[in-house]
Amino acid sequence: MTDRPLHSHIKNPVILTISDGKTEFHSGCRVIDINFPNISNPEVGEIHFKNSYTAFITVKAKFKAQAENGDAGGDAKWKTCVRRFRLMPNPHMEEGSQDYFCLGKKHFMNELSNITQIRVILQQPSPVWKDFRIEELKLYRSAEMNKTPALPSWLIEDSGKSKKSDSVPNLEAISSSLQHLWALAEEVGAKQTERALGRYEVDGCYEINLLSYT
Repeated sequence: MTDRPLHSHIKNPVILTISDGKTEFHSGCRVIDINFPNISNPEVGEIHFKNSYTAFITVKAKFKAQAENGDAGGDAKWKTCVRRFRLMPNPHMEEGSQDYFCLGKKHFMNELSNITQIRVILQQPSPVWKDFRIEELKLYRSAEMNKTPALPSWLIEDSGKSKKSDSVPNLEAISSSLQHLWALAEEVGAKQTERALGRYEVDGCYEINLLSYT
C-alpha cells in the first residue's frame, strides 16, 4: 500500500494476569489500545502488522453513539470486529510465528468507521514461547479511498472499432497495379539485347553526325 498510515497513538501492551490473592498466573493474553487524537472521524480499512509468536488476534472498536436525530451523543459502544483470527496454525509450532499479516474489510465483522478507539487482544495459549507480541503495527484508511482512478473511455477504447479513413487507397487496386508494373519490367528486360553497343553505334550502324565531332 502506497498511502501513509493513519496518525494514531499506540500504547504499550498490557499483560493480563490471573490472581487468587496469593499467586499470579499469566493468562497468555495481552491488550494493546490505539487512540486517534488528531482525527475527528477515523476510518480504518486495513490493519498491517508482523507477528511474533502470537497465536490468535482479536480486534474490538469503540464506536461513537448516534442519537435519534443523527448527532453524536450518549455512551460509546464496544463491538468485536475480528474474533480470534488465527495467526499460527499450531500455537506450539513455529509456523506463522513471524509472518506479515494484513486484516482488511473481508475480515471485519463491523466496518471500522466513526470510531474513537481500537483495542487489539493478543493470545498465546502455548507455554512453549517465553514472549509473544506483534510488531510494525500500522493502520490505513479504507482501501476504496486509495483506488486508482479509472482510465478515460477514449484511452481504453478499442481502436479496431474506429471508422476507416476515406483517404486510405484500396489495397487490391495497389496490388493489381504493382503486378502490372512487374510484368512490364520483365517484358522490357526480355527484349533487351545482350550485345554491347559501340560508342557511336545506333541500331547496328554508325551515326554520321556523331562521328563528325570526333
